[in-house]
Amino acid sequence: MSHPFPPQPKNKIEIRVAYELSEARLWRGRSVVVDLFRFSNTVCALLKNGRRDVRVYSSPAHAIAVRKVEKNSDLFSEIEMGPDVDKYDNSPHTALYRSDNSRPALVVTNSGSPAVMSLALSKEVLIACFANASAFAGYCRANPMPTLMVPACLYYNRAHVEDFICARSLAEEIGGKDAFPGALEEIHKSGRIMDFMALRPETGKMDMEIALNKDTMNVLPRVKIMGVYGVVENALTAGVRV
Repeated sequence: MSHPFPPQPKNKIEIRVAYELSEARLWRGRSVVVDLFRFSNTVCALLKNGRRDVRVYSSPAHAIAVRKVEKNSDLFSEIEMGPDVDKYDNSPHTALYRSDNSRPALVVTNSGSPAVMSLALSKEVLIACFANASAFAGYCRANPMPTLMVPACLYYNRAHVEDFICARSLAEEIGGKDAFPGALEEIHKSGRIMDFMALRPETGKMDMEIALNKDTMNVLPRVKIMGVYGVVENALTAGVRV
């Protein structure tokens, strides 16, 4: 797959991985949310599937309220919301192959969406994963800015180590190093893949096939935070926002 930004020699972009919530919330450069198994890939899949209206919400209550008003919208979440709430699971496979791309998509999750919505001080908020690794890295090289990789598990369960592993790998990708094979091996050794699939029997295997492959989605979600929600656009086609 070709990308708009070819590999370049390693530059002097400041790149860090956040290990504390306070570090992420106070960051004023570029922030990159990495929620590998679902949220990052789900949002990428929504853009790849052609959704023109994708929004990330700060809480289930806000997303449910909007869903009740915008009855033609789709809600994506793994959070239990009761039998009266019609929603899709937070599933990349469902977002890509089993949903209507003409409808607005509202996304609220346990870790990814809180991570995004905590980054109001950041100059730019991106969402990345293995599936858009080269597109993401090329964009960062072409538009250098101090960059903080934000593993979404900080906001929910730090035992979800795949977010840290992927974040470190993507940081190296910006510098021109393909760290994907080593990162994939580390994730397999962690046992997290089997844990995830055991909890998601319907789409877990298909979601993992998306999440654990590199450069399958040439999109780059960028989020403009608007209070209690964020508007998602594809940074590869929307241009550089000043």
